[in-house]
Amino acid sequence: MSSHAKIRLEHQQRCIGCYNCVFACSIEIFSQVSATRTAVSLKPCSLGDRFVVSICTGCDPAPCVAACKPEALRQDKDGKLELLKPSECERCETSDCAEACMTNAMLIDPKTNRPILCTQCGKCAEACPHEVITYKEGKR
Repeated sequence: MSSHAKIRLEHQQRCIGCYNCVFACSIEIFSQVSATRTAVSLKPCSLGDRFVVSICTGCDPAPCVAACKPEALRQDKDGKLELLKPSECERCETSDCAEACMTNAMLIDPKTNRPILCTQCGKCAEACPHEVITYKEGKR
């Protein structure tokens, strides 16, 4: 068995919508602060202080991989997603991978039309001041 870290939502009700997780992710993946170029989705769900955080939890098997018709995505032995055929994504008009995501966390990059893949790095969890997102080592 290989060692595997997992990102999890632990205390969703604690989210105050600070966007620390979103910005930490965008910096890690794209080296820029962005609310749209990130693998973390944060949306208000009511007029109160409630927010919904969507993150990749590393499903195994990953439905996004199965839904990708040009087989541009694959999941490695540690559960991380890899983009094998970026040009296929750029031509994709259906975003089946995003539609198949059970956590609604597969976002499409508005600049490239490619899925924004979570690297399971844990930066979002490190940036979360209320332990809404956690990062734990484990076995697959």
